[in-house]
Amino acid sequence: MNKLKLSITKYGQFIKFCLVGATNTGISLLVYALLLKLNVNYLVASTISYLAGLINGYFLSSSFVFKNKMNLNKGLKFFGVYLTSLLLNLAILYILVDLFHLSKLFAQIIVTCFNVFYNYFLNKIWTFKEENGVK
Repeated sequence: MNKLKLSITKYGQFIKFCLVGATNTGISLLVYALLLKLNVNYLVASTISYLAGLINGYFLSSSFVFKNKMNLNKGLKFFGVYLTSLLLNLAILYILVDLFHLSKLFAQIIVTCFNVFYNYFLNKIWTFKEENGVK
């Protein structure tokens, strides 16, 4: 029991980030699947669905994960992190679908797993660095 408590204390912020990410991912994948059913191009669908999760993510990351007040500077940094993440998402998605011929939904799930670590790391060390003791 003490090991579990120690793990939660040590990794609590990452666990919260993953919970928020799961919510964002659920929103994004639902929107993505719906747009694919409506015959929207998969790259356009990925962009729209990504933005839907992003808006939710900023509010939850600020208040629940990093416990910060939202402000313009952090908002711009947050959106900057996720913009680069989106560009990587689209590039990797294109490679997996068009070059490796993976299914569009499976490829998006693979890319999402990569983005979890990328987004957490950059938000922790850059967007919310002052509040996390990272200099």
